[in-house]
Amino acid sequence: MSTTTTGPLYPTTGEPVAVNARRNRLGVWLCIVSDCAGSIALLIAYSYLWSLNVNSAWAPPKNTWAADAPFWLIVLGTVLATIAMWWGYKGLVKGHKGQMITGATVATLLILITFVGQIVQLSTFPFDIQDGAYASSVFWLAIGAAIHLFLVLFFTMAIVFRTKADRITTANPYHARLVSMWMTYVCIIIAIGAVFTTVMKESPNTQAPTFGTFTSQQ
Repeated sequence: MSTTTTGPLYPTTGEPVAVNARRNRLGVWLCIVSDCAGSIALLIAYSYLWSLNVNSAWAPPKNTWAADAPFWLIVLGTVLATIAMWWGYKGLVKGHKGQMITGATVATLLILITFVGQIVQLSTFPFDIQDGAYASSVFWLAIGAAIHLFLVLFFTMAIVFRTKADRITTANPYHARLVSMWMTYVCIIIAIGAVFTTVMKESPNTQAPTFGTFTSQQ
């Protein structure tokens, strides 16, 4: 009886690595779809409140808008970290374990700096979360970005340690690829949020509808 070679086996389940990779890839896509639904809901809420400007309550007090630069610096940090992770992964599949460790380490440091920057931005907005629809919308988008960055930080650190422990190898590189995919999605969603918060500031609706002002009939 001839024996069919199925390739390297996944260490914890004994399945072929390719089978486990397909299952994990499906899981990541499902996570992306689920997360995307929530992120799009925040963006729709932002654009709805911006366009409607109910009771002229969109703008923050004295039109103290958030500065543009921090939003794009956060995008830049996330993009650079993602590039570093993909660079490490490309090296790993070619047999360069050290390149994966270096790429994941650089990505971790960049995401850490970016996450701290996001926290600083949240703590230095020139308005409070209750100061109008714009203020609350920007706060929630920034909080969402902070949550995404924290998750990415956890994942990149895991890639560093798992690669050093030979859990992620040239024969089994798929977790590094999945993290890179997730980081790419995070880049896109944070960049879209930056576009909304830096371009869509003053509401185009100068004749805002008024609700909540009623007079009783005698």
